[in-house]
Amino acid sequence: MGIETPPNSTDLKAESTKVEVRLFGPPRFVVGGEVQSLPDKAFVLLAILAASANKAASRSQIRSILWGDFDREKANANLRQLIARILKFGQKFDLTLLDIRGDMVSVNENAVTIDYGAFMALQRGGIDKLPSAQRCETLLALWTGRLLDGFGFDEAAVDEWMEANREEMRDRFVDAAREALDAAVDPESADAAWRLALKVLDVDRTEEAAYRAMMRICAAKGDRGFALRIFGRCKRTMATELGVLPSAQTMELAAALRHRDADALEEAVLPAVPREREAPVAAKKSDRQIPVVLILPPISVVSDEMTRTMSLGFVEDLTIGLSRFRRFAVIAAHSGASVAFGTRGLSDALAVLDVDYAVATSLMPATHGHRFGVRLTNVSNSEVLWATETDFTFATLGGTFERVTGLILRSMVNAIDDAEVRTPIPVGEYTAYRNLLEGRRLLHGSDLQSIRRARRMFKEALTQVPNYPAAVVGLARTMTYEWVVRGMVENDLLKESVDLASKAASIDPHDGRALRERGYANLYLRRHDESLQDFSQAVALNPHDADILEGYADSLAHSGDPKQGLNLFNRAIELNPIPPDEYAWTLGSIYYQLGDYRAALQALRPVEDSPATARLLAACTAQLGELELARHYSKVVKSVYPDFQADRVRAIVPNRNSEDTEHLIDGLKRAGLG
Repeated sequence: MGIETPPNSTDLKAESTKVEVRLFGPPRFVVGGEVQSLPDKAFVLLAILAASANKAASRSQIRSILWGDFDREKANANLRQLIARILKFGQKFDLTLLDIRGDMVSVNENAVTIDYGAFMALQRGGIDKLPSAQRCETLLALWTGRLLDGFGFDEAAVDEWMEANREEMRDRFVDAAREALDAAVDPESADAAWRLALKVLDVDRTEEAAYRAMMRICAAKGDRGFALRIFGRCKRTMATELGVLPSAQTMELAAALRHRDADALEEAVLPAVPREREAPVAAKKSDRQIPVVLILPPISVVSDEMTRTMSLGFVEDLTIGLSRFRRFAVIAAHSGASVAFGTRGLSDALAVLDVDYAVATSLMPATHGHRFGVRLTNVSNSEVLWATETDFTFATLGGTFERVTGLILRSMVNAIDDAEVRTPIPVGEYTAYRNLLEGRRLLHGSDLQSIRRARRMFKEALTQVPNYPAAVVGLARTMTYEWVVRGMVENDLLKESVDLASKAASIDPHDGRALRERGYANLYLRRHDESLQDFSQAVALNPHDADILEGYADSLAHSGDPKQGLNLFNRAIELNPIPPDEYAWTLGSIYYQLGDYRAALQALRPVEDSPATARLLAACTAQLGELELARHYSKVVKSVYPDFQADRVRAIVPNRNSEDTEHLIDGLKRAGLG
């Protein structure tokens, strides 16, 4: 019982449990369902006891951690005072929270449950006896964030102890989750396993067991295409984060998901073409500044001429769509057809065309209708960067292919971007495309230095390829980002962003991303109608671009229509189910505006460690009456922005309706940020 027992098994002792201590995530001390205030180091003391053998520790051990940097007399006095405060607090509720026996201090397990202790109990063999679904649910219930999240004392002894135990708990959680996910192969555990996999990836983006579980679940539902997209994300993440391929276990699962006939056909089409890039040295700068992509027509085992003709039209759409990105040189579709239909040998043709990437396509019968396969390959080494399959019938063709084309194009562009970034090239020899990618990577940072370095990258790309639309769009984004980060009052940067985005739109009138950037800048200029018009036009040009839909949702919410914004956001998530961090901020803001504070907190959970979101987290928790937690987030805000005042939000948040801004200010003031 007590802290040894996972939440799923506490029913029998619920009546005797009076206090719940949550140490994972922002620490909370809950009595009768109400959050109570407790000194920060009291939470650390409880964590020390929960982690110790028999849930007890000596005063000297506690003292060495909590006040190891203090002299002995001062540390002893601090410890006595802290213990007295905890005992006195318990007396308010007729509870004895600690047992004191001589030099030993322990938790009274009859009065207190601690999630940290319950989690430690899982390591002693209790969880693997649970059914798969319950095993996943138990881990989901226990792990709500980092140990003692948000705590830091600028004192070496206690900070080092917290960091070491945070790392240990993180590893224990991932290990336990890996075993649970590998065991969750029955249909009943699919929902819990999916949610656990997402939580694991929040903790460790390189944990392959999470990707494998999601791939199995998608395959069981008949969505092999989505399963392979997840594998593609796994492969890119492993390459980017660790510089390795996925494990043999993951690769074998992906291979099993692919149609064998499609694999054989596509692999036959794409032999490796030796290129300088294969040498194990830094690649040399090419005279060509952007990559060349060739899209091959389908290799078909379908005899129906109408279906073959339709598939050629689909490949033409892919070619045109990829050309609209204006970041690549795309070989004309008729040239791709010449290669595929044998007017030249494939290896010779690829070398003559100087192709960097090739897209092989296949068409074959499916259980109902036909199956169209697409595979993107690095020509220099035959590495498959991304692959997918989609089933269709003529009855569903119109509704299927428009959406699928957009998804395929976005996935191929991301795969090429990732492959180019992994290629080792000295900075002084970057191509325009590489400068573009590095600039975009820098914009993931929110600091002014990264934004200005990104701007230099975009400008360098424009010296190499004048009027490069994507680089002009990147420049526009740096202007808006700098205005936001600096909290500026003058609007010169925003106006420059509008001008640059307009220039990019005139260079490439068929790409909605330039209009997206202009929409953002107009939003912060509080030109709400112009912003909505920009996003509307952007969506018309790129209806399946998740980032444009997410931006449109944000603009709608700030313009006073959060319900419609939520609808558009949900469409964006369908297209990009593992989104970047800014999506969480947008969704959290929309839910707050709608008054659904609990949903807002859930939306913000993936980025709750970021100081940038602490302001909204403080407002949400304050509106829910969780004032202790709200004050914790307020401390985080003050630690980063010591002069922050809630009323300053009026100059920052671009709401059309003043009541929406006052709603946010009310939450901030309730949290103590008045």
